[in-house]
Amino acid sequence: MTTAKEKYLELLKELIAIPSVSAKREHLPEAANRIAKALTELGGETTVDDSYFAPLVISHFKSEKPDAKKVMIYNHYDVQPAEPFDLWKSDPWTLTQKDGLLIGRGVDDDKGNLTARLTAVAEYLEEHENGLPVDVTFVVEGSEETASQHLDDYFKKHPELQADLIIWESGAKDKDEHPVITGGNKGIVTFNLKAKTGGFDLHSSLAAVVQSAPFRLSQALSTLFDENGRIAVPHFYDEVRKPNEREKQLVADLKDTREDFVQKNEVLAPLLTDLRDEDWKQALYFEPTLNIERITTGYQGAGVKTVLPAEALAKLEARLVPGMDPDLTLKAIESHLAARGFDDIVVEKTLGQAGYRSDMTDPEIIRTIDVHKDHFDEEPVVIPTSAGTGPMNYAYQAIKAPIVGFGIGYPGSLDHAPNENIRLKDYDDNIEVLKEIIASYET
Repeated sequence: MTTAKEKYLELLKELIAIPSVSAKREHLPEAANRIAKALTELGGETTVDDSYFAPLVISHFKSEKPDAKKVMIYNHYDVQPAEPFDLWKSDPWTLTQKDGLLIGRGVDDDKGNLTARLTAVAEYLEEHENGLPVDVTFVVEGSEETASQHLDDYFKKHPELQADLIIWESGAKDKDEHPVITGGNKGIVTFNLKAKTGGFDLHSSLAAVVQSAPFRLSQALSTLFDENGRIAVPHFYDEVRKPNEREKQLVADLKDTREDFVQKNEVLAPLLTDLRDEDWKQALYFEPTLNIERITTGYQGAGVKTVLPAEALAKLEARLVPGMDPDLTLKAIESHLAARGFDDIVVEKTLGQAGYRSDMTDPEIIRTIDVHKDHFDEEPVVIPTSAGTGPMNYAYQAIKAPIVGFGIGYPGSLDHAPNENIRLKDYDDNIEVLKEIIASYET
């Protein structure tokens, strides 16, 4: 007889084989419909809302317990592109098991987390004839990797979505094998800066009297930072919500050292926090960022072409902490450039979403901390926010419930990179932890 774990590992194999890359808008309905089928077969009241390009899957599992609390489980089925393919040691769209690992694009981010949670609910239902002691709602979106476009619109369409606790998409153990619980993430605004200094490229001999577009753009970019790399845009930090003392202490207690960070990320340049004599961990988790992702201009072919480029493009991003609005942040940057004489630089927004931090003393989050402590027989590492970005704020604004993240990953999972993988032992741990969280609502 096939066990629940075997059944949903087979589902994971099917989902990995669906290249649901939201950046390319490919195979999203296919993935959504397969997940919906699995949720329906498990007994959920399931809806696929395809109002936008990435369908949203909603599935309700009702408890028979009077006045049962409500837990929402959020995941996503879209993945990052698998390129470059030549760096993969196996086919990225085939779930490969080797040496205690499961390998494939999306196995950690985020399809494996979803199937682990389906397994937990299925096993709990098999083991308890009275059903669930808590209402469980799965919400599975398909645009997380592209800033969760239209997730806020979906939440507005579905006011019936309610929860006392939201369990977020994923998480990982740390390098010392401690379970990690996270309560927030940064927001983001991504944008382009475009410079145009002429109608067409000119002969480079004219550089004595004519500005090139890359020269103009690089001048504008240099005004965004001071000499120590701190963001020099007026009002950029005005709405930043400062961490409270508990949040600062949780980050200070993290065991990672500056040397660990430098070695892990193979950093060769001085840390910006060293230049400013600031604590690198506090800055990583609680400070906003402004980053130049790419600058494109001029001739890109082989050899030399002596031209004075007429156009240049820079792609930038700002990671936002709670309190910061993506549009107001971008407006501050645009106003700064205009005030510095660069009103000819075109500012074009591409994506944006706000950040969020949970209150890590909320009783529902303490519940998840206590379950982890009992399961692993040790205190989990509790981080009030990650340094990365996700759509937590959309969920919080719609549902007003605390959000907590934990999952099946480990430091070598290689999310977004070739050879993305998880360890089967972490997958199994996550199944048991979620079953124990569900069981904690029995009394």
